Amino acid sequence: HLLENIHDHSFDDHVRDAADHYNPGDHLGDYEHGDHVQHYLEHFNKGHHLERDHLFNLFDPEHRREAVELFEIFMDCKSYDTFFKTAAWAREHVNELLFVYSYTVALLNRDDTQGLHIPPMYEINPHYFTTTDVIQAAYSAKMKQHDTTIDMHFTGTKVNPEQWVAYYGEDIGLNNHHFHWHADFPFWWKKEYGHEKDRKGELFFYAHHMLTARFEAERLSNHLPEIDPLHWDKEIEQGFSPHTTYRREGEFPFRPDHMHFHDLPFVTVNDMKNMEHRIEAAIALGYIVDDHGNHISINDTHGIEVLGEIMESSACSKNAHYYGSLHNLAHVMLSRVSDPEGKYDLPPGVMEHFETATRDPSFFRLHKYMDNIFKSHKDSLPPYTHEELDFPGVSVEQVTVTGGSHHDNELHTFFEDFEFDLNNALDHGKGIEEVKVHAKVKRLNHNPFTYNIKVQSDKDHVGVVRIFMAPEYSYYGTVFTHNQERWLMVEMDRFTTKLHKGSNVITRKSTESSATIPDSLSFDQLRHDVEAGTLEYNKYHRHCGHPQRLLLPKGSVEGIKFDVFVMVTDFEKDKAYDHEHHEVHENSLSYCGTLHEVYPDNKPMGFPFDRRIDDDDVFHTHNMHFQEVVVKHEPDH
Repeated sequence: HLLENIHDHSFDDHVRDAADHYNPGDHLGDYEHGDHVQHYLEHFNKGHHLERDHLFNLFDPEHRREAVELFEIFMDCKSYDTFFKTAAWAREHVNELLFVYSYTVALLNRDDTQGLHIPPMYEINPHYFTTTDVIQAAYSAKMKQHDTTIDMHFTGTKVNPEQWVAYYGEDIGLNNHHFHWHADFPFWWKKEYGHEKDRKGELFFYAHHMLTARFEAERLSNHLPEIDPLHWDKEIEQGFSPHTTYRREGEFPFRPDHMHFHDLPFVTVNDMKNMEHRIEAAIALGYIVDDHGNHISINDTHGIEVLGEIMESSACSKNAHYYGSLHNLAHVMLSRVSDPEGKYDLPPGVMEHFETATRDPSFFRLHKYMDNIFKSHKDSLPPYTHEELDFPGVSVEQVTVTGGSHHDNELHTFFEDFEFDLNNALDHGKGIEEVKVHAKVKRLNHNPFTYNIKVQSDKDHVGVVRIFMAPEYSYYGTVFTHNQERWLMVEMDRFTTKLHKGSNVITRKSTESSATIPDSLSFDQLRHDVEAGTLEYNKYHRHCGHPQRLLLPKGSVEGIKFDVFVMVTDFEKDKAYDHEHHEVHENSLSYCGTLHEVYPDNKPMGFPFDRRIDDDDVFHTHNMHFQEVVVKHEPDH
């Protein structure tokens, strides 16, 4: 109920009663740091806070300060009862979007709320996921008291090739994943909160590297070339019209083609170049300089962690003053390119909200720019040796992918209709009859499939199965070398399995992927399951994860050839700490890591494709296998 009808005061009696009768200032003993609550309320009571019915922007330092302070109060609640009452008070008093953010991050990180289901962000705040015409039609239906379902289309037209792949960047499930990744791993997260975000810097690199590689596969599926990275001195070739509106502040800004980056009042283009040059110099030297002048080596497997913290930059950056905040400020630079001086008082662009950022095709160009910097670091490390890749006594004999169609190693994709609730976008009043208003959108899906992996083993082992997929051919029809293909490899799955002496056949369903999650339960589904007593609880339930139905790229009607790569490595050598293989919780582990635990896999993320491949003969070992598959799209599914 706390996340329903967020733009109105709550109509739920339980929430209203808590909000009306509980004032955090009267119960300072209910919090670990009562002085923090007192400090927050002093500012709030003096009017030093973001008002309701106003946009919230995490990239705005003042908005972020207030959101973090509220989050810290939520985390300081000594009991769940105090947490609920404090949240009810905040739900009714503070800016509603700021509340949603702080409350959501607290739900994801408090010990007593682990595993709780959170409705999808596209139902909590539909404005950010829905085109303006749909919102207007929803208001009309509400006024006329007509139940309705409104067709929603992707932005742009077929005249614009960039919109041929809009189904990926504008996918509401992908938008939800991107928001939740940054909610699980906030860039402002401090170690003193008590929960270790293990390998957070490396995860920042890897999660966005996967998005970029996946976008490239979609482009090749639609006969488009690989994207060029953004550059501070070059024009932003592709414009973008979001066709999306804020609730109060009007349309998200439009960006015409061929714009140039401009100085902002608080950061210049030269500042961005300097940050880039300092990071590139650190990569070339093999070390960064921390804020005490000490040299910290990045010339090893763990250097990517330090580099990721610096590039984002997170609160864990070893020297934010010197290396800056390349990623976060790049989002702002791109967002405000249409009104850099604030002359027209335009609201922030889509790049300043994690819920909306991937809608802009230049999001992927920005992250290819970031990705290339990370790649220069990875390429500076020596290739893996044969011994580092091999699993002696284990060989992958055969890989067959079945179930995706009537033919082995042929997978089929299609578009399906999906409806979601727009109720939270509308105004409500007590006594006014509710109207069912939904949006209907096309989204990519695929037939479920199964990997069948034949493995020969010299004795009993526990193995880690690593599955990747990448296109075989470039836009120009040339075959990718393994060294070219490696940076386009998308991790499809990673799991542990027991191997017995002799022949083993491992089967793994696509729905079990460690990279994906199913759809979040909608408000209606949650209400139904709670009332029926059928809502399942899983402490390790995650909201961060690539949508399960987006595991495969679209492919084409005639079929696009991809390499499926399977490798089995030694669990005993790979495990990051002493544990049994069945104790690993693989839910969206690949891109979203672990929330409060040590990341179980000691190998670098993306292994074995995170380093260059100079010699195919050295790279190829018996414990790996490449299998060609064809991905076909069914236009009339």
